[in-house]
Amino acid sequence: MAQQARAVQTRRQIVDGAAELFGRAGFERARLNDIVGETGLTRGAIYFHFESKEELAAAVVDEFGVRSAAAVAAVTATGDYAVRQIAMLCREMGRLLTDDPVVGAGIRLVIELNSGQVPIPVYSAWIEALKHLVSVGLAEGDVRPGTDPAEAATFITEAFVGAHVLSYAVSGHDDLSARIDHLADTLMWTLMPAERVAAHPDLLGAQLAESVPA
Repeated sequence: MAQQARAVQTRRQIVDGAAELFGRAGFERARLNDIVGETGLTRGAIYFHFESKEELAAAVVDEFGVRSAAAVAAVTATGDYAVRQIAMLCREMGRLLTDDPVVGAGIRLVIELNSGQVPIPVYSAWIEALKHLVSVGLAEGDVRPGTDPAEAATFITEAFVGAHVLSYAVSGHDDLSARIDHLADTLMWTLMPAERVAAHPDLLGAQLAESVPA
């Protein structure tokens, strides 16, 4: 059991180190020798777990999906009303993009390696989670009648990814938090009738990011 636990820890160390490099350099410019240096492990240790750079990148993307799902679960666990959960999820994913190297590298790798390929599992999972929340918001009376949950969920995902890409291009993510705050507030005004926004004074503003349990 101890040996198995060490293997799991070593694999996690490799994925985390590779994520740091992929996040900075991207897939094409990252070299296995650089990954060796990033992890502090031997080349043999890395090849024991991963046969190629492609396999390692896939592992980072998979872990990105796991952490994204955990963010959705954490927001859902708050039990807040659905539209507030949508705003919280946008802000939590924005926080992870800047604070968690695996999430930052994962979304970069998805963009680099999946161009033209659909579906992309992590995006599909986001859309399904958001589709559910929009549907619940309709039932709660907080979403404009006639809103199509699938279309709204796809739009929110597209807007979030666009904000991430633009922020990275313009400021290297220095302004991502502000962009996500603006995006979340805009989404709320778009999704909700004005009287429902007025009924939820806790809905808008960056303090929502502090409502997600660590």
